[in-house]
Amino acid sequence: MPADAYNHTDSEFLKSENNQNRDAGSTASTAILVGDRLLVANVGDSRAVICRGGNAFAVSRDHKPDQSDERQRIEDAGGFVMWAGTWRVGGVLAVSRAFGDRLLKQYVVADPEIQEEKIDSSLEFLILASDGLWDVVSNEVWESSHLTGTPE
Repeated sequence: MPADAYNHTDSEFLKSENNQNRDAGSTASTAILVGDRLLVANVGDSRAVICRGGNAFAVSRDHKPDQSDERQRIEDAGGFVMWAGTWRVGGVLAVSRAFGDRLLKQYVVADPEIQEEKIDSSLEFLILASDGLWDVVSNEVWESSHLTGTPE
């Protein structure tokens, strides 16, 4: 179901951009709690991080064009990945999955990766954020020892 929602969002995003003659894009991470299961869907370089038992770790994967599976998918679709200050799809976009981005759409898909985590009392919190945070703050800064200021 999250995959359908992401693809519908992509379609609506592209329709709205078409009316305004623009070519923009966006990324997303979403989380849905179903009973004792946390489902996390992700497209692009937005990220979901949980803290469990004092340890923080990503429960989503950033979609970057230099990852072997992402690069292969892009090249199989006829696109290319090149270095332009960072690895970029078509020399332009620094993510390999996104909503919108009409000019690169055949290479930059909005298919989310979906992860599942069991929820129990060891789960302390969940953070959903874009690269605006993750480019300057590591996942580990959210670990209990960092938050309380106690030595590791």
